[in-house]
Amino acid sequence: MEEEKTTPSWWNPESNRFWGILLVVGIILHIIATSSSELGLDAHIHSTYVTVEDGTGEAKLDWGHTRPIDPESSDPDYSPDVGGRYWAWHAWLGIWFDFMGNEADSIQTGAMMMTALMLFAIWRTTERLYGTNAAAKLTALSSVSPALIFAAGRVYPEEFMLIAISIVMLTLILGLRTGGKGMPIIWLMASGAILFGATVKGIDPTASVLLFILGFVVFAIDESNELLIKVTRRPHRAFIASSSLVILVFLGFALTAGEGSAISALRRAPLRFSSAVLFSLIDVVLIFMILGMVLWPFLKESLSSSTTIIDREAGLLAAVIGGMTTAIVLYVASLWTHESLLWNAEWPLMVWTMGNNGRYATMLMIPCFWYIMRVRQLTDGGKGSNPNEVEGLESLGVLWKPVLVGICLILPLSFFAAVHGQTSWTSGAAEYLSEEMEDGEDFLFISDSTLGMHWLYTFHLQVDADGSRNITGHWRADTTDWQDELVNQTVVENRGNLSGVNWVVISPDLQVELEGWSISKKASAPLMNGGGEWTIWSKTN
Repeated sequence: MEEEKTTPSWWNPESNRFWGILLVVGIILHIIATSSSELGLDAHIHSTYVTVEDGTGEAKLDWGHTRPIDPESSDPDYSPDVGGRYWAWHAWLGIWFDFMGNEADSIQTGAMMMTALMLFAIWRTTERLYGTNAAAKLTALSSVSPALIFAAGRVYPEEFMLIAISIVMLTLILGLRTGGKGMPIIWLMASGAILFGATVKGIDPTASVLLFILGFVVFAIDESNELLIKVTRRPHRAFIASSSLVILVFLGFALTAGEGSAISALRRAPLRFSSAVLFSLIDVVLIFMILGMVLWPFLKESLSSSTTIIDREAGLLAAVIGGMTTAIVLYVASLWTHESLLWNAEWPLMVWTMGNNGRYATMLMIPCFWYIMRVRQLTDGGKGSNPNEVEGLESLGVLWKPVLVGICLILPLSFFAAVHGQTSWTSGAAEYLSEEMEDGEDFLFISDSTLGMHWLYTFHLQVDADGSRNITGHWRADTTDWQDELVNQTVVENRGNLSGVNWVVISPDLQVELEGWSISKKASAPLMNGGGEWTIWSKTN
């Protein structure tokens, strides 16, 4: 008598119900995050670019660059126009500002739509290559990613980047599978997606497109060269070669870049940069990739198979993962080092302050799982007859328990990312200023030096989004002689003129006394922002 097959319980990852419930939970968490969170610091910066360009025709930060010449003071006269560097991301934000007005709610609505597009892109591209079962499970897992929920709530572009990389990889893999059929369309789609992805993150689009085309050509023509075959069709070699190439390119740029660029941090502080690379590896690879993406249950078998299988598609995926992971690790290390030097921040405390930069790695979630799915196709083909079968999301086998543990470990972080969201005391101060300030007035914001300019721009959207009120916000670090500038009208090189300042905003727990000024507003900052009382002073006539 045949043994009856039992249906797995709903909480078992081998059950389709489990993944359905997980997807619903992920969608709800994204809705909560985008509905309750305030904008992240970078979202405020990019919102300013968009709204100021709409009002003045110039895509620049009208209150001064976030990386000023004097690292402890703002200068409205120093603000380079970024042109089309962030074209795709600014175009997306601009659509929602035009449609719903210059408010945070507008682009948070856009973030909800971006989540829907991302989930559809993951499902459709994965289904096209690896089947419906794999697509449904990967889409559900992506929906509860803490990093993606974090990014969506703060209106960061990681979900946009994930869409772009999914389309790029789909077109390249289809190009390999079809043996070159329809290549003009494939080249057009891949180049377009790369162009969009590059202008979301502010990367040189021309260099990005050329680099990807060069890499794909190597894989497309590998049959013509024995050495290329040994690299492109062996995943571990493709990974190492790609990673090594990125390191060499990075070193070339780091040694020749201008002093003001983040990538030059290697040259300016080599020891600090070296330690930053170690911290970045932990943050990007261990925390955000292996743990945050729940990759760890699949690592052992996938890594061991990478040295035995011979396949061009797996090699391409490995090369992309290796090259982009290396690039992200080095970029994050450069950014941390550069910002710590710029703001004279304590090291390695800056790593904790900017640790969420590891979220950039979320764009690799799709290539990583596609690689695992491809390895499974090669070792089993879905027939269940090969003793060397490698488990994947579509057929977990003995890995269902580790996968369940992995998902249970990230779910609390996902809930926290959705419910907590971004908080800032500056939103209350900005609301007060927007109501009380007259057109043409200036205000001065006093805080510590770490990310001070970023915090200044959290006022912009509420106080003077498009520049039509002619209000200028200034910033000074609390360690500067800002009172001398304010009271005695002292003008300092590379600092904005404070002669038009009628309002002063003091960060929580900074004690000041201003003769000829009075306190107009005092309130408590949220506990998650450190608590304490912030104050707004106004000039006494």
